Amino acid sequence: MPDYYTNFRELQLYEQDGLDYQINVSRNWHQVLVIAPHGGKIEYYTSQIAKWIANEDFAWYSFEGIKDGDNRKLHITSHNYDEPTVLQALRKAQTVLTIHGHKNPIDEFLMIGGLDSTFGGQLRVALQYQGFIVNDSPQGYRGERATNICNRGCTGKGVQLEISFALRKRIFEDVECRIRFSDTVRSLIKARK
Repeated sequence: MPDYYTNFRELQLYEQDGLDYQINVSRNWHQVLVIAPHGGKIEYYTSQIAKWIANEDFAWYSFEGIKDGDNRKLHITSHNYDEPTVLQALRKAQTVLTIHGHKNPIDEFLMIGGLDSTFGGQLRVALQYQGFIVNDSPQGYRGERATNICNRGCTGKGVQLEISFALRKRIFEDVECRIRFSDTVRSLIKARK
């Protein structure tokens, strides 16, 4: 399904901040930035997962749909995502991780994309070791464009996690699963310094 808006400026002409969407950010920018570009009611639970990974150690950003309905309309594809607040934060970011939602409601899995194949590979191994299913990313989910929001930090390469709805829901509802997932990702980020 194609996006309704091609970029943030166009979205801003028709949607109202505080009524249709909101932008939430951590207090300080940091060299590690965790982003949920389709948070709130656009791709459920992605905002919370980004915040849990960032915790108090890393910066986080979330664009959240808060409309009563039709929040899918607020989705701007990752290679066109150009909201100014996050672009400013990306200027300081050495490590960028984006959290996305895949719509599969039944199977618990995630896919790893982005141009940082080293970090992506480390995440794959660590998450599989913790019992999470990591599928190969099909075309359209690989995050390989230079303009993809995950690849727009200082290094020009980052990682995106596409998490199925079923797994996002489990992470949200199951505290043990949430801690296992978040701590695995966080420990790998910390090890990169």
